Amino acid sequence: MKGDRTALTAVGSAIGIPIAFFGLRWIFLQFRRVILVPTCHHTLPIGPNEIAPRQRRIVVSDLHLGGGDRLDDFDDDVAFAEFVDSYVCRDEPTELILAGDTVEFLQVRLPDLDDDDWSEQAAERRIATVIAAHPLVFAALSRFIAGPERQLTVLIGNHDFELHYLAAKARLAAAVGLTLGDPRLRFGVSYHGGGIYLVHGNQFDGWNRFVYFNGISEPFEVVRGTQLVKEVINDLEEDDTLLIAPLIDNVKPTSAFFWYLVALPRLRNKASRQFFLRGVMGFLQVVAWPTPHQMPITGRGPGGLLSTPIFHGFWTWVSTLRRQRVARQRKLARQVSEVAGDLPPPDQVIAHVQIEASRQIRREMRSFNNAYAREMLRIARQPEHRNDRVFVCGHTHQALVVPLGADQTYINTGTWTEIIYDVAAMIRQEQRFPFVEITYPEGETPQGCLLVWLGGDESPQPWQAGPTLERRRRKIRLQ
Repeated sequence: MKGDRTALTAVGSAIGIPIAFFGLRWIFLQFRRVILVPTCHHTLPIGPNEIAPRQRRIVVSDLHLGGGDRLDDFDDDVAFAEFVDSYVCRDEPTELILAGDTVEFLQVRLPDLDDDDWSEQAAERRIATVIAAHPLVFAALSRFIAGPERQLTVLIGNHDFELHYLAAKARLAAAVGLTLGDPRLRFGVSYHGGGIYLVHGNQFDGWNRFVYFNGISEPFEVVRGTQLVKEVINDLEEDDTLLIAPLIDNVKPTSAFFWYLVALPRLRNKASRQFFLRGVMGFLQVVAWPTPHQMPITGRGPGGLLSTPIFHGFWTWVSTLRRQRVARQRKLARQVSEVAGDLPPPDQVIAHVQIEASRQIRREMRSFNNAYAREMLRIARQPEHRNDRVFVCGHTHQALVVPLGADQTYINTGTWTEIIYDVAAMIRQEQRFPFVEITYPEGETPQGCLLVWLGGDESPQPWQAGPTLERRRRKIRLQ
């Protein structure tokens, strides 16, 4: 009886402690509502009056240009420059649209810059590092914009949210040979006109949805996806014990990455188990704690009475505690992974977990892509989009074409970074360089084609949906 009571007490504690923790967390957030105050650093939508009619448009998304180190996912500078010079540049009016996540601010780490420094000066230093790491890309963009009747449009995504800062925009403008304010270069958060609706797409993703996406707020808004990249994924990508480590950020949705880890047959390997446990521990701690803008890192408080000078010292102390918490989180994750990784579970347990994880991966990916198609259908059915024909976004890294009915089509641009479809077998995406070309062969009605760049000596080919992707597309239930 005594043993039973002890066991019940242990179970009760195991259940009660997390419930109590999340209860207190909920109460804290209810009483401390963060007021996001817009600043002067903002970006407007690009509307119909700003869009030239019947112009050829090329749309590329998710380049993720990084700082040239291990965290940099873009390594096809030569191919991109060749694409711009030999295909985008033509003797006809052309607009090149970079549809978000062009610059990878979140994975630029500088030794003398705090990872959670969200200031305009920090953003300028990070984009300067990216420009220096990818001279061929920016030189090609400079050659493009120097030609007659050319327009370069840069939309903002969740990984280059800091492009809202004027200093970051000015740095990008200078890198392509222009000054900020030159009409040949413009920035936007969305693009609507000429029969086209175009957004990056992160606002359809709960992990990367901003309350105030049109600009920088005070305090700086840090969404869950940003927090996960900064506090967990960057640390894991720098791990040199596993071949798959640098590929973590190429998995969308983010939650599917952890199922990939569970599904790997390599879990019988100690290093793989430790890597997996570090990721899961970091993921759980990110979910458990409030986001950084809910726990001030600026020392200025949440607004109102609590932001008065008398409280500045208190919020600075809170900021210090949070930085220490992130460091402790990483240390704890490593300690747990080292201890637990030494204890391999039975083979039959691993086999069962891997089967279930494989199912969950398919479920997560299908749900993620279906959600985007449904969101685009919802937008397409709104009165202001009734005459639009082409609906485009990126963000998911999964190139896709979905008919919406009523002669409307949703196209996902995919990405130019490497995509791994099957981590265990290391099956990579063969159609590496997808893009969308929009033309007007019948007057006012646009036609969008998802194409793949093959090289200077070959014409682009239409994107070919593989068997898995084709089945996924047929399963999408739009209505």
